[in-house]
Formats: sequence, C-alpha cells, structure tokens
Amino acid sequence: FFSYYISDFYCRLQILGLYLLLSASWGHIINCTKTNYPTVSCLFPSDTTVLDLSHNSIRRILWQNFSRVMGLKQLFLAFNEITFIATDAFENNPHLELLDISHNCLNAISSLPFMNLLALKHLDLSNNEYSEITLQDEFRNLQNLTFLKIGSPQISTLKANTFSELEGIPLKQFHLITGDISEYEGSLKMLKSLDTLILELNMWAHLDILKSLLGDISNATKALQIINVNLTKSGKNTSVDSFLIHSKITSIAFQNISTNVFQFARFLRVILSSDIEEVKADTLYTTGNFTPCIQPFKNLRLRRIFFKNLDNPYFLFFFPQPTIPKFASHITHLIVINCQFYFFPCLISDSLTKLEIFDFSVNKLSEKLLFPKCHKPFPQLRSLTINSNNFEHLAFLGNATSHMKNLVNFSASSNNIYLESRFAINWTQSLLRLNLSRNAICSDVFAYLPETLLVLDLSFNDISTITGIEKMKWLQEIHLSGNSLFSLAELSSLSSVQVLHANRNKISVLMSYLMETPVLMEVNLGRNPFLCDCEIQVASNYFQNTAATVIGWPLEYQCDLPGDLNGTLINSVAFPWTQCNPGYSVLLSSVPLLIIAFVLILYYRKWKQNRYTIYYNEHINTAISPTQNSLLETGSTKVQLGTIFSNMTARDNIHLCCFCEHNNTMTTSYHSLSEGLLGE
Repeated sequence: FFSYYISDFYCRLQILGLYLLLSASWGHIINCTKTNYPTVSCLFPSDTTVLDLSHNSIRRILWQNFSRVMGLKQLFLAFNEITFIATDAFENNPHLELLDISHNCLNAISSLPFMNLLALKHLDLSNNEYSEITLQDEFRNLQNLTFLKIGSPQISTLKANTFSELEGIPLKQFHLITGDISEYEGSLKMLKSLDTLILELNMWAHLDILKSLLGDISNATKALQIINVNLTKSGKNTSVDSFLIHSKITSIAFQNISTNVFQFARFLRVILSSDIEEVKADTLYTTGNFTPCIQPFKNLRLRRIFFKNLDNPYFLFFFPQPTIPKFASHITHLIVINCQFYFFPCLISDSLTKLEIFDFSVNKLSEKLLFPKCHKPFPQLRSLTINSNNFEHLAFLGNATSHMKNLVNFSASSNNIYLESRFAINWTQSLLRLNLSRNAICSDVFAYLPETLLVLDLSFNDISTITGIEKMKWLQEIHLSGNSLFSLAELSSLSSVQVLHANRNKISVLMSYLMETPVLMEVNLGRNPFLCDCEIQVASNYFQNTAATVIGWPLEYQCDLPGDLNGTLINSVAFPWTQCNPGYSVLLSSVPLLIIAFVLILYYRKWKQNRYTIYYNEHINTAISPTQNSLLETGSTKVQLGTIFSNMTARDNIHLCCFCEHNNTMTTSYHSLSEGLLGE
C-alpha cells in the first residue's frame, strides 16, 4: 500500500525493470521501440528472450517474424498498426510468457493464435478496434495465464457467455475496459478467486447496469479498482455502493470518478460497515460541501486511507464528533496528496495512536496547522512525509519528532525551511532517513542534525561548506546536489558512505580520498566546473574503471578551466607525461649530463694522475722530486729513487730527467711504475 501512492506509472516501471533484470540471465534483451520498425531493421539474435518492438509501424505478424527466436519469453508489440496475426505466428515460441499487443488495430480477437502458447502468463489485448469480446476455445489452453487485460472503449455489450472460455483459468489479475455499457447479461459472475479486478468502464448513462455489474463481482476479488465513472452526469443520485455490504472485497480504489457529496457520504457509510481495510481515491471530482459524519460502529476494519488529487476545495469541513477519536485510533496509513488541506486538528492527530504512515504532501499545511499545540501526535509513526507544503522552521519540525520513538523516515522536501541556529533541536533518536531537499537551509545545518542518520538529502539548498558532519559515522547515502559547495574534503572523515551525489555544485578539484573509498557504490559529481589539470586524469581513470555506478558519465563531466579546454569532456583530456611529472622530467633530462660528466672524470683521472719529475745529476749523485717537494741526497741513486717509488702507485707517471755533465746533455723520458723502472 505504501508503494502504491508513489504513482501507478512509476510502479509499473519498477515492475518492468525488475522483470527485465531477472530476465537478463536468460539471454539477449533487445529494445527496438520507436525505431520505425520494420521500415528500419531491428536485428535480434536467435537467443533473444525479451524483445520490445512497441511504438513502431508493424502491420502484420507472420510466422517468419519470430520463428528464429524459439526461446522468446517476453514480446512487446503495443502501439503499432497491427491488423493481422497469422495462425502460425507464434508456432515456434512455446516458451512465451508475456505478450502485449495492446493499442493496435485488430478488429477481432476471436481468431488469435494461442494454441501453442501454453506457457503464457501475461496477456494484454486491450485498446484495439474490436467492438465485441469473443474468446475462442483456444483460450482454455492457457492454464498458466494469471494476468489478462482485455476490452476497448468501443465495447457496449457484455453477453452472458462473453467470458465463459475463462472458466478454469487461474487468473489473479483481470483488467476489463468498456465503453458506456447498455446491455449486460451477467457475464462477470463467472470470475472467481481474483487478487485484483480492475473495471475501466467509462460509464455515466446507465447507472442501473453499473449497479447490477458491481453486484456480480462482489465476491470475485480481494481488491477492486473502478476507473472512469461519472455518477453525476445523468443527473440522478443513483446509489451503486450496496455491493460492498456483504462482499469479500478488502481493498477498493476509485480513479477518475465524478460524484457529489451525497453519493460520497453514502459510500463512506457503507465502507465503515463493510470488511474494507483499504480505501484509495485518485482524481476524485466532487461537488458540494461535504462534512464527514461518522456513524457509531462496532468492528471497524478500515486501516488504510489514500486520497490524491481531490479537486473540491470545500470538500472537507471539520467539526468535532464523538466518534472521530475512536475512528482515528484504528487508522495505520493516512495518505492525502494534493487535496488542498490546510488544517489538521488535535482531536484527530492526538487520536491517531496507531498511525504508522503519514503523507500529506502537496497541501497547504504549516507548523501550527499540522501541530497546533497538540499533546503528542502520532506516537507510533514510522514515516512522516510533508513535501510541498508551507513549513519554515527546522527547529520546530525537529522537536516535533522527539516523542516519535519509531520514526525512521522524515521527508520535508520543497518547503521554505531554514535554520535558526539560536534554537536547539531535539530529534528522535530512531531517525534513519531525512530528506530536506529544495529548501533554504544554510551550511551550519549539519551540527543540528541527528547522528543516527543512514540517508541524508540536502539537495538544492544554500549550502557552501560542510561542517560538523563527522559525527554522522553511520551515514551511507548523502545527497548534496544543487548547492554551492567548493569542496568535499570534509567527507573524508566518513568511511561508510556508499552513495554520494554532489552534482551541480562549484567543485573544481576532486579529492583523492573519494577514489580510495572501497564501499562507494554510486557517485554523481557531474555538471561541476572542473579544473582540468594533470590531476583530472587520475579522476577520469577512476570514473572509467571503477565498479561503482557513475551517474552522468561521461557527458556531464566537462572542463571549465583552463579556457581553451572549456566544454571538453574530461575523459578526452590528455597531458604529456613530462608535463604532469616535472621532477622526474628534470631527473631524466640530467641523466645524459651525468653520464658525460662521469666519462670526463674518468678521462681526467687517467691523464691527470700523480706525476713525479725526477732530476738526476750523475756528478753529484742526487735526485730531486718537485712534486714531492723533497731533495734526495743520501745513499745511492737506486735508494733515492726507491724512496720516491714507495709513495707511488702503478697508475702514476714518472718524468725522468738525467743530466750528463761530461757532454752537457739532458735526456728526458716518461715511465710508469709498472715498467719496472726501479729495476733500471
């Protein structure tokens, strides 16, 4: 029930998405919707299990169209121009479980080929051009069929045997579409054991027939939904609610219904005395001023109330009644969306002692009109949703939850809420999910939020810095999109964040810690003014290779600076390695110089070693070594030379000068110690 009011369309998408996801392991899922098929070809392999060809221009279905895909399980052909389906069209598709051929141009459904579709579970034949429902004997073979949607606005008669072929089929959901029925012969009596029956009747003139029709289905289903009925157009105050008095229906829903307050008041009285546990009304058109009058009751079964899109601003006028507290004490779910409510009296709020789900989104409530100094309203509340109202004071709203010990979800999006830092806020300690998006909340808010949160949504506020968030150690999801944040550095203290949304901010540099968080499963940082320098390549590589889901990648991740890269996708930015590593570049460029220097040093050391010059005078028998700055005069010349040689190495050179006085000549020679000069 709680998921119902999100919207019927959204729920359908969820169901289809889950169905497709579960099917992914079977084989290929091919989507060729809106491709102008068959004018434009659509290639689907033979192992295709899910094929969507809806919203195209198909006119005929022949055997060869799907004969190759023998493992096909789901086939969507809605919104085409189909006028003919061959008798052998699905002969090779015995595993088909879902077939949707709604919104086409079939003039009859009596000859459709269902003989071979024994596995079929879901069949939609609605909104074609046939004006009479005639089912052939082959329908009896569909013993696995649980969902059937059939009919069109052209249907005006339902004969006694219209649905006789459905007998014995284990249907759980049956959706019938008709026009304004003028002839009815009790054909719906054969429907039994349904979970859900949807009657989209488009009736207004023959309300007596409507009353008879509803009487026939009173014990056919647990949940009944009535769509497109105008109870006021005929000008009669015909009552059609008597079928509920002794029915087995526990859930009833009205969608797009026109009624007056007299008829609605009677419906309410009947519901309160029936076994109905759940009432839903979506798009209810009413006329006149209605004041609810709750009659005394003994065993109220009603627990869940859902109103959406109530167009009469004068529909509800409240005045105290002694039965209201008792009535309210039974309600567990109260959802009133877009009904122009502006006041919630304490007599009701204090009496809703069992209320678990409360949603009054898109109304005109404010702090004092929802909590007008009430005692302790909604003590058992688990979920409180007040989106799109006129609330302003965060402190008031936070303190109003302090006694709600079971509250885990609080959503107050799209109001005018701001923070007054001079007031302390005493939140309930059970709160796990808080949504304050699209308000006027400033940066200081984190210090005033509960520490227990798992999910926090502050998107589209006036937040420029994140301070005080380190206390939220259990935070798993944080949504900060559409603010004025320049940095996410403060989030480095949180190690449990799995979902991070901070797109549409002023973040230019991505912190490295974001790419080092192993638990991150989903991230959205697109549409920020990124500075594309060497560091952006690291971020780009992370987004490209991470196992986390990167929303908007790569189209929403573009450079803002420098100017010559403005608008460039960051995954296409590349800088030279040397530009991004200047230290290594200098080191590498110096290597050749070091090699040259080393070679020169070796060369120098080879030719610039210790050089000894020895002057020998045979007359005075002396030798002198200028490099040693010493004069050798004692002993023989061999001894003198040995003294010099003892200080030399094998690599040193000797410049030997010998002076011969007898012929006044000088001889010069170069030697190394390794030449054995000492021996000479």
